[in-house]
Amino acid sequence: MSIRSLPLFVLVFAYPVMASAACTNDALPIALPIQRMDERLQDLAHKTGCFMEVDPSLLQDLKAPALSGKLTARQALTKSLKGSRLRYRFVKDHWRITLMRGADDHPIHDSFVQPW
Repeated sequence: MSIRSLPLFVLVFAYPVMASAACTNDALPIALPIQRMDERLQDLAHKTGCFMEVDPSLLQDLKAPALSGKLTARQALTKSLKGSRLRYRFVKDHWRITLMRGADDHPIHDSFVQPW
């Protein structure tokens, strides 16, 4: 886990309810308004019992759409992250949220790319 994801880690797990909850694959009733993405991930972590690993800088200025219905954590993440250029995957015991690589993103740092 990177140092930058530490603040969200602390934020998501600051409540004692999360210490005893286990990440569930069950569909749960979810009703969430349009909100900031960091708030959405925190709400989903509390509701599902799943830790969300994310670099908080990726969430700046992102909004999550309203959600309503009986959804699994995977379905809720899919709907929440749609159109955000963020992707998720389940790693061991938690969800890892990262930025999708764009077609113009180069895997080598720009300073190493020749201008021709």
